[in-house]
Amino acid sequence: MPRKKDSSLYPTQVAFMLIFLSLALYLFFSLWPIMYSVFIAFTDANNINIASEPRVRELLAQKAALTSYLTSNKDTILKQVYQADRYLGDATSLLTEMRNLILTSNPQNFSLGRLSSLRRRVDEALTYASSIVRSNTTFLYYYRNLGNTLYRAVSLIEGGVWSDLDRILGFKLVVSDNDIKQLRETVVPEIDQALSVLRECQALLREIERDYNLFVTSATAGLDEEIDRISMHFIGLKNFQTLFTDSRFPYSIYKTILFVFTSVPLKVTVGVLLAFLLSSPMIYGRRVMRAALLVPWAIPILLSVTTWRMMMAPGIGPIASYLSSMGIDFSIYTREWDAFLAYNIVEMWLAYPFIMTVTMAAISSIPRELIESAMVDGASAWQRFKDVMLPLTSRPILFASILTAGASLQAFMVPLLINGGGPTKELQFLWFSRTTGAVNEMMVLFGYKRAYLDQQYGLSAAAYLVVVLILLVYALAWYYLIYKRTSPGGT
Repeated sequence: MPRKKDSSLYPTQVAFMLIFLSLALYLFFSLWPIMYSVFIAFTDANNINIASEPRVRELLAQKAALTSYLTSNKDTILKQVYQADRYLGDATSLLTEMRNLILTSNPQNFSLGRLSSLRRRVDEALTYASSIVRSNTTFLYYYRNLGNTLYRAVSLIEGGVWSDLDRILGFKLVVSDNDIKQLRETVVPEIDQALSVLRECQALLREIERDYNLFVTSATAGLDEEIDRISMHFIGLKNFQTLFTDSRFPYSIYKTILFVFTSVPLKVTVGVLLAFLLSSPMIYGRRVMRAALLVPWAIPILLSVTTWRMMMAPGIGPIASYLSSMGIDFSIYTREWDAFLAYNIVEMWLAYPFIMTVTMAAISSIPRELIESAMVDGASAWQRFKDVMLPLTSRPILFASILTAGASLQAFMVPLLINGGGPTKELQFLWFSRTTGAVNEMMVLFGYKRAYLDQQYGLSAAAYLVVVLILLVYALAWYYLIYKRTSPGGT
């Protein structure tokens, strides 16, 4: 019995699964970057917090471990807190006794031995207290600046009280009235100041004794602050508000729109004229010329723009040198509108091959009979161009103009490579506040600098979101106001 031939290579379920998986992957890799970029525009993303999740997890683990340690060792730590409080109390009592000794004694009953003993015992008490506070097993040092406060007290005693005692008494065996007077005028106020700081330390230790949970929270506060510092936060429309707080970004929008209005007519005019010129059978070698004129399209943009920059560089470029010989001061680095003119020339050089190619393709589709009929009717070359060829090629030219205008709105490589969007000057645009910035900084270049120079990724994403909205408005305007009206059946 012949075997029945299978009608399908794969089961239907496998086919649908592969289709669904392909669509899911396509949507993910297409939509996820866009959605993430939009999200970034509403955050304070920067070079510190843009990819901080591993570090945040590490700090959270450290916080959990520290909290667990402090909780499980509560009794041991509180015992050391009591000891530190007692040592500080001893130091306070001893300093008070020293103060009274200085105030109540006279040269006849002043005891240098007693003073030396008090000093030694104060040092011992402070040493024991400091060792407890600074210990890695108690974590008392960071509690509400306890460590620094105790350090300040020790510094006041060692650098103030002890230093002045050594200066006044030195190696004397007998104390004079003048010595006691100096001790009362200099050392006693320093002892009072040290006592005040020591009492602050004792108050902090007693806070821990009363509320241990507050101490645990304070001990982990540094980790919380670090986590907050390296974490990305949602800030709403603050980035957009920042963009329009000064003249820099509004001026970049103005310069970009102005660049569209100057570069697009230049590109289209040169491309269309070259296309009509090289489509004429009267031009000898037009095929070779057409191929040569397409070279700017084939050369890498980096090489093209860099070459133009070298040609227009003041002092060394042939174009700048020629203009200088004619008495024209031309500088792409110091003069705003010279640089802007250079942008237009380079943009025209890069884009005219596209306009020329589209226009030549449209010209080749014109029936030859129409042109020959116009010639028979006595139409001149200009009349044939204006009344026959241009109307029939207007829609492709308009379409190419829309595309090249969109490219001009996204101008980036040309200003970046020519002079970085410079020169840098003070900017004052409309009612926006005065600031300093690059006067030829286009919108896309502005966003690039905020991301890669300032590393303010949230602000950069917000700027690019504004650029996208402007491009959307431009596309809708072209479609409804121009392109749709020129289409067959359009109104």
